[in-house]
Amino acid sequence: MAEAQQEFSLFDNPAVAENPYPFFAMLRESAPVVQLGALGLWAVARYDDVVRVLRDHETFSSEVSAEAMAGGEVLPSMIFNDPPMHTRLRGLISKAFTPRMVELQRESIERRCRELVDAMCAAERSDVVAALAYPLPVMVIANMLGVQDGDLATFKRWSDAIIENLPSTLLMGDADLMADINVEFDDYFRARLDKLRREPEDNLLSGLVHAETEDGRLSESDLLVICRLLLVAGNETTTGLIVNSFRVFSEFPQVLTRLRAEPALIPSMIEETLRYYAPFAATFRRTKRAVEVAGTTIPANQRVLVLLASANRDAAQFDRPDEFVIDRDPNRHVAFGMGIHYCLGAPLARLEAQIALQTLVPRVTRVTLEASEPGALLRPGGPKELWATLELAAAAAPA
Repeated sequence: MAEAQQEFSLFDNPAVAENPYPFFAMLRESAPVVQLGALGLWAVARYDDVVRVLRDHETFSSEVSAEAMAGGEVLPSMIFNDPPMHTRLRGLISKAFTPRMVELQRESIERRCRELVDAMCAAERSDVVAALAYPLPVMVIANMLGVQDGDLATFKRWSDAIIENLPSTLLMGDADLMADINVEFDDYFRARLDKLRREPEDNLLSGLVHAETEDGRLSESDLLVICRLLLVAGNETTTGLIVNSFRVFSEFPQVLTRLRAEPALIPSMIEETLRYYAPFAATFRRTKRAVEVAGTTIPANQRVLVLLASANRDAAQFDRPDEFVIDRDPNRHVAFGMGIHYCLGAPLARLEAQIALQTLVPRVTRVTLEASEPGALLRPGGPKELWATLELAAAAAPA
């Protein structure tokens, strides 16, 4: 096992980053809980153990920052906070993701999907990220924030930087890499908040600016946390889901063929895509006390790497786990997490992906992906670009 520890790093080992699933299988079989690499993260690989960690927030804290590890003050963040901070922020942000609010997005999503897929089909060869996977979810979040489409390129730059630098800023407390981005982000949204205070609008952010809570109106700090969360967490999962759908079509052409014949299978295909290629391979927790997991004791105040992608291929939970089964049922994957931190945006991500595929599938008979940067498809946030060639159905081909 010592040899495996030396070879494995989820963050910088090219072979593992390119295809971690054989290594995950080895962990599940022989080292389901093991300490890894220079950062000393304790990896948890099996489905039942992953579910246990995600559900037990009293033992496995989401406060994993360098400040939290040192016993210092933890900055407000819904994802990396525990109750009561998490509960308060989640209650505020949940207003954006009620069933009614999600359904209200349907018409604009359908319209935007038609525009984006039309352009992809006209070009036949396009960058999936730039052409569809990123602009669709960001358009939805932009509507919630009441900002202009012209700012989407700036939002992508910010979002990419936040995701790419997350290990350094969160785990090692190195904020220097994000200093300029944070200043730009805060300046932009402070100006936006000031305008909304003077001139209310009909969107989620304006509603939050003027909302009265038990403690009065939300602070500017709270509002900036919400903006940052919506901008990043509100689109990265959907982007990854759409990118991975194209990956499935390219690797398993029979899936696209079957969907063209049975479009009612699109929802279950989306769930299987989430299981087979989770948009985020892992998440983090911190032990608040010494705890035994799968026969191994993890000491107190240790970071835990919760391997979502490994859990989703666990044969103890999924029959034929390494096969893509388009109509898998049941499919209790953990791609969206579990417990109090279950992804609030999951219903919206599913709706966006469903409409995107309903728009695309009738028009395309084959998807061929070009080689991407090694490891890019499985890193947090996915690849920055992914070029695809589309073979069009006769009715969809240009005259």
